[in-house]
Amino acid sequence: MEIKKASDLKKGSNFSALIYAPPGTGKTSTIKYLPGRTLVIDVDRTTIVLAGEENIDIVYADLNDTEVGFKKMLKEIHNNHIKDYDNIVIDNISELEQAWLGEKAKLSRTKDGRAMGIPEMGDYNKFSFFITDLIRYVNSWEGVNKVYTAWETTRQIETPGGQIYNQFIPKIREKIIENVMGLVNLVGRLVISEETGNRGFILQPSNSTFAKNQLSDAKYAKQEEIWKFEDEE
Repeated sequence: MEIKKASDLKKGSNFSALIYAPPGTGKTSTIKYLPGRTLVIDVDRTTIVLAGEENIDIVYADLNDTEVGFKKMLKEIHNNHIKDYDNIVIDNISELEQAWLGEKAKLSRTKDGRAMGIPEMGDYNKFSFFITDLIRYVNSWEGVNKVYTAWETTRQIETPGGQIYNQFIPKIREKIIENVMGLVNLVGRLVISEETGNRGFILQPSNSTFAKNQLSDAKYAKQEEIWKFEDEE
């Protein structure tokens, strides 16, 4: 059993974060601002925006074997390559979910093989355990920061007073979204200013935005400053 003093912990070290936004708005580009060397696990094949970045390496996930192959890849990274990196990024878990369900749909083709079936309800529930266990496993890796990206969607929430709001959330199964949020230190929604065109993250939770920040007191952060925290030296 290892006991650590809270006074020795650093918020900008060994953290976990989930950032989300609609496709094409800059989630993947935000990765280049991570300090140190970064390994990106490319699920949705959008890492071309990182071309030319010398401190970033990319490994392409095998989406033809999502359930088994993805776990094998993570184990290989942990056992053989983790010492070479300061940051591990999974880009993105929304597409990982779609690839998982697509794989299940292929397995349920009609008997004549002409039409693809649909995932069964049990497949959705199984994925819920798969993704949360995956995040727990990656979060257990010592000495590296963990970043997950996701697309954006909305849900309706009702306040105790009966008011109904549309809230922006990461595109993950709604039944597990609170669970996933509890597994990371930071959840940020990337937005683009209509006036200036500048990009930044909302880090403060509200009725309209699903967010969380355990790493600093910041309610907002510029895209290029999202990985800078208060107690960094």
